[in-house]
Amino acid sequence: MVSVESASSLLRDMRLEAGLSQRALAERAETSQPAIARYERGVATPSLQTLARLTRACGRRLRLSAERPPDPRDVELAEALLDSEPLERLRALQRYGRLRSLAQEEQ
Repeated sequence: MVSVESASSLLRDMRLEAGLSQRALAERAETSQPAIARYERGVATPSLQTLARLTRACGRRLRLSAERPPDPRDVELAEALLDSEPLERLRALQRYGRLRSLAQEEQ
């Protein structure tokens, strides 16, 4: 799954990967080339219905998801483990396994 920050970059990337010009995409999606240009520049934002239609015209399927961001403490811990030596990572894994078992016993 690709993560993008804006509909404009998503639309432009899909169109280019499909090998379509703005005009060709507009014709397939039954809209105008200037509308495609406005979406790609970020001047206008397509509705979800329009974005889904444009996505289909590029030969793709639009899927949305809402995910929780990672806990900053987990990210910090992962970064610290990646900076450690392999043997230390294995030792840490054993410690975390014991902590997990203790946490499950308390539930």
